[in-house]
Amino acid sequence: MTGVLRRSAGRLVSAVEACVAPVQTLSLPGDARRGSATHSVSSSSPRETSIGRFYKHVGVRPEDQGQGYHVTLDSRVLRTPAQKPLMVPSEALAHAIAAEWECQVQRVQPHTMPLMTLAATAIDAPRGRAVVVDTLIHYLHTDSLLCREAPGRLAVLQAETYEPILGWARARLGAALRPSDSIFGAALPDADLAAAQAYLESLDRWHLTALEHLAACCRSVLLACAVVEGEVGVPDALAVARLEESAQIAQWGLVEGGHDIDIADLRVRVAAPSVFLRLLRV
Repeated sequence: MTGVLRRSAGRLVSAVEACVAPVQTLSLPGDARRGSATHSVSSSSPRETSIGRFYKHVGVRPEDQGQGYHVTLDSRVLRTPAQKPLMVPSEALAHAIAAEWECQVQRVQPHTMPLMTLAATAIDAPRGRAVVVDTLIHYLHTDSLLCREAPGRLAVLQAETYEPILGWARARLGAALRPSDSIFGAALPDADLAAAQAYLESLDRWHLTALEHLAACCRSVLLACAVVEGEVGVPDALAVARLEESAQIAQWGLVEGGHDIDIADLRVRVAAPSVFLRLLRV
């Protein structure tokens, strides 16, 4: 691992290394005694999901056919939960994933390796592309950018904050995307759903995985699209995703040990796929 790339990857990983991303089981390539092992990250407790560090050296090497890059532990290629070789298209992303493994000291804690989790999910596609796309489309009518409060101060704030992103989304997707204050969500015509589906189906597996993760934590497919396309950065995405909570805090105050933890958690959950996508382009 070159010094420059390693330092760069380390700085990027430091922004997201505390992110909890329990999207699937991670596969570990083995310990000193056994050839392979699996480890679930579905638990929210780091103590329950960590194992002893079973490797000494972490590396990155090109795939034999030049189609991507592997991460290696003690010269063995890292594998996904489906036992597929973990190969990513970007050398920078491979170095960042390697840095996540290198940063494990005495115990391996998968919940601190969000880039590894995203890459493994993209490769294995445990739910399948069709299911992911259909699920995102199914919840589009309840997208937070399309669901408004009844006329009042918060509704005005929502319009001011959401409309610039909606304007971009309308132009990008070619859809009307009219918001609603109905408790049942927005009534989207078939043309809007078809346009959104066409966009989602056009994404490669890496971008679709990042978008799915962003949509879940931001409660908005449209905001996730804007982040994936680079239209909205992480700080602005956080502000948009937490608009209603921020309004409540402004009125009633911040609850220590509650709101502050939620803010920190969302920050790393949004940063992880954002960094993932940036590294794909390096």
